[in-house]
Amino acid sequence: KINQNGAPPLELGQQGDAMALEKAAADLAVLKQQVASKSYDAAKSTLVGIKIGMTTFTSLPPAPPSTPAAAQERQIAGETFEQAVLLSVGMEDTQSFQRHFAQLKPFYAEAPTASPLQCTVCGLNLMLLLVENRLAEFHSELELLGEEERANEAIAFPIRLEQYLMVGSYNQVLEAKASMPNASFDFFMALLLDTVRDFIAECTEVAYTELSMSAAQTMMILGSREELVSFIEEAHENWVVDGETLRFNPASTASKSSEVPSMRLMSEALGYATELERIV
Repeated sequence: KINQNGAPPLELGQQGDAMALEKAAADLAVLKQQVASKSYDAAKSTLVGIKIGMTTFTSLPPAPPSTPAAAQERQIAGETFEQAVLLSVGMEDTQSFQRHFAQLKPFYAEAPTASPLQCTVCGLNLMLLLVENRLAEFHSELELLGEEERANEAIAFPIRLEQYLMVGSYNQVLEAKASMPNASFDFFMALLLDTVRDFIAECTEVAYTELSMSAAQTMMILGSREELVSFIEEAHENWVVDGETLRFNPASTASKSSEVPSMRLMSEALGYATELERIV
């Protein structure tokens, strides 16, 4: 038989595949709305349903795109994993983020054109690698990106942050919070700021014996005195707040210095030098 539009009728299996694609596309539209509106619990449930439907797709990487529906299957699956990455960021779940980004990478590698969200997603991954100090992986990921992608602000932003960290310009890292590419970077930026703030605190207690509370608040780039007091109570019990003055405990610095086994290190260095001279 011939359909009214003149095309041959679909086989039963093809009809089922078409229905699965239609449902997955509709659910994907719902997922995008839920992620955008921060309805994360509902989005998580929708994501599970789409993943179950995707088990019927036969042309997803690493399988070759050999079926007529391959392009649509790959587009739906790729966009689903992009939304899963954004959902993971919204739920502040780094493990889920890494899992979904790993599932997404083959789609980026084989896509004929870049997705509108590709630079944002890759930029978020670079932010995670910075937060976890996985710098070798950070540079490996950069090598996979072209010049046009590196020029995109979502990629250029973590590149600048990595440069600031390498030269110890911690204040520039803290100030960069005001120029994030978009709100999805806020989670990883907050994690990075906490790490940098700890670095600044360690340098400050070595460089100063005391500071005014206002100067300390500015140096740590905290929004209020209450935040500074909370920061001190949580991580720096040896700091003493005396009215408007913040005093650092000099004993802590001395104890750190005393922990360095100077004589043993000198002895080992001399031993290495002697052995090297014998070899030469």
